[in-house]
Amino acid sequence: MTQPELTTPHTPPPSPPPLPPSNVGWAVAAAVFFWPLAFAAFGNALKVFPRWYSGDLDGARAASKRARTLGIIALSIGVLSTAWCLSSAFT
Repeated sequence: MTQPELTTPHTPPPSPPPLPPSNVGWAVAAAVFFWPLAFAAFGNALKVFPRWYSGDLDGARAASKRARTLGIIALSIGVLSTAWCLSSAFT
């Protein structure tokens, strides 16, 4: 009598980690409020997907975070310089 062949249940391959946000919106904000930072912000925002696709999740997260940071800095500079211009115009 032969024993039945033991099979292991098929486990699906692990799903890839989620794609980090590209933060292109922050790059657009950088273009509107302080355009010199927009080049670096767009450059980092456009690096997110290729790095994620190649398996460099840490690089994709770093590029995403850098694009967001540059956008926030540009927005801050734009708001502060606008406030300064308005305050100096009306005093």
